[in-house]
Amino acid sequence: MKKLAFFDLDGTLCLGGSLRVVQETLDAFDQLRENEVLPIIATGRSYYEVKELLTLLKAEHFVLSNGCYVRLAGKTIQNAKFSASEIEKILAIAKENRLAAGYFNQREFAVNRLSDVVKEHIAYMGIQEIPISPNFFHKNPVNFMNLYLSEELEKKVSAELASVADTVRFAPLAIDVLPKTVSKGTAIQKLLTSLSGTQLETYAFGDQNNDLSMFQLVDYGVAMRDGTDQLKSQASYVAKTENGVLEGLKHYGLIS
Repeated sequence: MKKLAFFDLDGTLCLGGSLRVVQETLDAFDQLRENEVLPIIATGRSYYEVKELLTLLKAEHFVLSNGCYVRLAGKTIQNAKFSASEIEKILAIAKENRLAAGYFNQREFAVNRLSDVVKEHIAYMGIQEIPISPNFFHKNPVNFMNLYLSEELEKKVSAELASVADTVRFAPLAIDVLPKTVSKGTAIQKLLTSLSGTQLETYAFGDQNNDLSMFQLVDYGVAMRDGTDQLKSQASYVAKTENGVLEGLKHYGLIS
């Protein structure tokens, strides 16, 4: 492969609020491989959520949970986790600000309590069931967490969390809380390092601010038409149509 293309899922590869892709996208992935372009999924989602989609896309290489979990050619090259003491610090900040928290790994997730904001969030995300387990982290690994809050509180909470975690907003009422220095961008850098000695042209496709770190790293960043203004300002190309992935792939001649 001479080129790498990294694809966000929600709002980018998957449209209409679901983890589904159209046949044109499947055909495009096949054509990318034929054209010596390796497609790699780079999403905030965890493995249990996207396992079937990865199989459908024939995507053997992926960056999940905003960079916490990275697989390349069947080998795990990153599996970042919070320690119990770090989680306790995050929960203390959440409690102080009256926020519910979510725990996530590659197998499952849970929230510590079902607040009104959590209910609004899961309705927005189309989640049907949400397990409640305040002490989930006592027996399970935690790659990353969520805190459920409005943008007004985000700046204050992010500042309080800065010593133990990094944060990025991915939905109107939720932020991802990640181990320090973990992002899609740093994960991709680690992936590229494992491919050292190979000259590769890199592309990224995204729509939200958790894709900023990708855009700052790759050679070409393609922002979706409905992407955030901040991401668009970092993009080398901004899509004009609803299917910005196909538009961007054709713009750069990655598919015909």
